Amino acid sequence: MNSPARRGRTAPESPAGPRPVRTCVGCRQGKGKGEMVRLVAADPGVRVDLQGRAPGRGAYLCRDPACWTTAERRQALNRALRVSVTAEDWLRLRAGILS
Repeated sequence: MNSPARRGRTAPESPAGPRPVRTCVGCRQGKGKGEMVRLVAADPGVRVDLQGRAPGRGAYLCRDPACWTTAERRQALNRALRVSVTAEDWLRLRAGILS
């Protein structure tokens, strides 16, 4: 039988219980959901979901600028969100989050 700890990945216990773990599409490392930025496929383009509750397909990126560069170079958001992310989208996202 599967034990409850093996059913899903969670971060270390906190007083409120286990925290969800998400994988960065840039560096491919798992981190707590609150440590990352959620991006959502929107019409048109991609937008930032600061609340983490917007409907639609989402992907997570670390706040580290190197992860954003790696994700852009590998076209990781294109695959994760199943949309075409333009250079203008990347500039707009970076300006809003990393500055």
